[in-house]
Amino acid sequence: MPNKHLRAVVAIAAFMAGSACGAQQPSGPAAGPSREAGPEAERGPDPRVQVLEEELSAAKRELDALKTEGEQLRKSETELKAKADEAEALQKKLTEVVGKFGDVTTEDGMVRVELVDKILFPVGEADLTDNGREVLAQVGAALKDIEDKQVWVQGHTDDSPIVIRKPKKGEDAKSKKGDKNAKDAKDAKDAKADPKAAKGEEPPEPNDAVLPFVTNWELSAARALTVVHYLQDEAKIDPSRLAAVAFGQYRPSSKSKAKNRRIEIVLYPRAKLAPK
Repeated sequence: MPNKHLRAVVAIAAFMAGSACGAQQPSGPAAGPSREAGPEAERGPDPRVQVLEEELSAAKRELDALKTEGEQLRKSETELKAKADEAEALQKKLTEVVGKFGDVTTEDGMVRVELVDKILFPVGEADLTDNGREVLAQVGAALKDIEDKQVWVQGHTDDSPIVIRKPKKGEDAKSKKGDKNAKDAKDAKDAKADPKAAKGEEPPEPNDAVLPFVTNWELSAARALTVVHYLQDEAKIDPSRLAAVAFGQYRPSSKSKAKNRRIEIVLYPRAKLAPK
């Protein structure tokens, strides 16, 4: 297409040059009768010139469009390089923080911090260990300075089913008897301390609910929430940046069960949400 427009430009230039030469021919008898020049002057612009001029305009428009597209591509390339450099610097910083306790990788603009569960939690539990708190304190300090990233905490487990311990033979009866005696003693004590209890009114039950890890879904969710609460309450990260996600056993990363029991902290570009 550019060669075609270039040929059009050359043709217009040649035609205009020829027209100019023709206009310089001397007038008089040698040029022919004057009556022959009248009809030619009345015919108007040559259609060939108009076609060539239109092709020249189209060539200019195409050239401007290509120039604009090239500028946009250079701008996009600069932005992508800046994001890649930022992700690389962030990965290096987090790798120094995590050290031997996990891995840090980058993929499609995301930074992923993977921590093995034995560092953070006791087996089958969702309460942080002392080492887990130390590691999360360092990770949280690094994440707090990165305000343009969302922090999604993902809980993962292996595919070993959670076994709920059954009471041993004779343990259930003893525990029931002990629970009844303890309850009677507690009721008598509460009746003395609380006048409403003495009148037979039921006092409010204390909030002593315990989260049962019936399946790996519950365990992975509880662990993800534990990490989110720590990052919010202890590391003071803006909660609008945080999210807890549970995958249970259904996103294994390795054939090794130990590696599948993990917490992943994934950093995404922060979305700007405006209230409607």
